[in-house]
Amino acid sequence: MRLRRTDPHTLAGAYALDALGESDRENFERHLLGCEACRAEAASLRDAAGWLAEPAAGARVAERVRRSWHGVGWRAPRLAVAIAGVGMLLALALGTLLISTQHQLRVQEAHSGQIAAIMNAPDADIMTVHARTRGSATVVMSHAAHALVLTTARLPALPSTERYQVWLMGTHRTKSAGQLPTPKQGMTAPMIVAGLAAGDRMGVTVEPAAGAASPSSPPVLMLALPSD
Repeated sequence: MRLRRTDPHTLAGAYALDALGESDRENFERHLLGCEACRAEAASLRDAAGWLAEPAAGARVAERVRRSWHGVGWRAPRLAVAIAGVGMLLALALGTLLISTQHQLRVQEAHSGQIAAIMNAPDADIMTVHARTRGSATVVMSHAAHALVLTTARLPALPSTERYQVWLMGTHRTKSAGQLPTPKQGMTAPMIVAGLAAGDRMGVTVEPAAGAASPSSPPVLMLALPSD
């Protein structure tokens, strides 16, 4: 079982920062040949990175403005300072965006690695359960990892005030495992549920959007997890 490759449309920031490996960089550059939007985004982010590499850029803008307005009067220096300030704020904002993009890629890679470890575990079990009304859930579980990967499909849509919440329900405990990701085209992205114990069942309930400390409604689906 193989995971889908990273969407190339999410790699423009890492490409602009030269943060991609050789193989990913070559694949992304091939993608650029046919994607005008990614070419434009990568070019703008590279320009921003170049700006950040020159600390004096804002000062040079201010100097050029000051010279062009020389002799106009006392307003010129103030205008130059204002424009330089805007330039520095823009540089800081773009720098924050690039750092955030790189961090998100690292988090995504770590998450994908954890999913792959569970799905490729020698003792991985694959199970599917149908929801009480409509839809289903697919689980890949590893006893060795004490974790499972959960995806759902076609569960009934909920109002913005409610979310699906996942639970581990054992003989002596009921533990929240978090909320299901927001579905896209009726399917949720893989979610890791860790900390499995012998005798646990996995349940999904409808709860307030802020989450609940304990289930407040009957499970829309329930799956008994196999023992070792």
